[in-house]
Amino acid sequence: MTIEELRGDLGQRIGKRVEVLFTRDGEPALEISDLYQPSPAGFGGQLQLRDGSRLAWELWLEDGERWNFHASPIHS
Repeated sequence: MTIEELRGDLGQRIGKRVEVLFTRDGEPALEISDLYQPSPAGFGGQLQLRDGSRLAWELWLEDGERWNFHASPIHS
């Protein structure tokens, strides 16, 4: 999976266009490995929507079979 593919997948899950993916520290994610987390196995970081709002997100594999997703607004 590429950053672009993940961006599209997250956009479908949220129902809004995702413009940019960031690491948990807020740095631009350049590679999928920048977003990987070993435990629980999955990915996470921050994302920016087309309207400029930011969300913290997590996408993790549960039971080795299905992906769970959670996102919440980041308030500045």
